Amino acid sequence: MPPAGTYHGTARRPRLWALRPDRSGSGTVTEAECTTCLDGSGAADDGRGPAVWCLAHTQETGHTGFRRIRTDFFRASCD
Repeated sequence: MPPAGTYHGTARRPRLWALRPDRSGSGTVTEAECTTCLDGSGAADDGRGPAVWCLAHTQETGHTGFRRIRTDFFRASCD
C-alpha cells in the first residue's frame, strides 16, 4: 500500500488558489440608494452620476439620506 499523500509514487502538490482584481471588465461600479424611499440611481462607472442623482432626488422629494454602494470585481485563479 502506498504511503498517504502519494499517487503512483509521486507526491500530489495541492492546488493553490488566489483572488485577484478582475480587470477584464469595467472598474468599480457606483450607485446610490435613498434610505427613505429606497429609490436608486442605477449603476454607473463613476461616482458623478449617482451623486448628481442624489442632489436631484433631494430637490424633488426632500429626502436627505443616501447609501453609496461601490462594487468591484475579483476572480479566483490557480497558481
